Amino acid sequence: MSNSHPADYTTTTVRVTTAPHAQVTAVAHYKTVNRQHRRRANGRGKASVPYYISGATPGFRVHVDVTVKWPHRTGSCQTSFTPHR
Repeated sequence: MSNSHPADYTTTTVRVTTAPHAQVTAVAHYKTVNRQHRRRANGRGKASVPYYISGATPGFRVHVDVTVKWPHRTGSCQTSFTPHR
């Protein structure tokens, strides 16, 4: 995460390093909704998945599930952030 404690109405970014051109899927589990974003890693295997923090529940830890796929392999991990006012 670029910022694990983002303020309301800012953006935090999930930073992923994987295989070049791999498909990256990130799902953020907010208190009332899940937000999914997909990106493709660049030629150096870097991907950035931004999440805009509008009025997310302050103090509620948002877990983010990250999955990467490249032809015949899949990997996953998890990170999180906690919004504040």
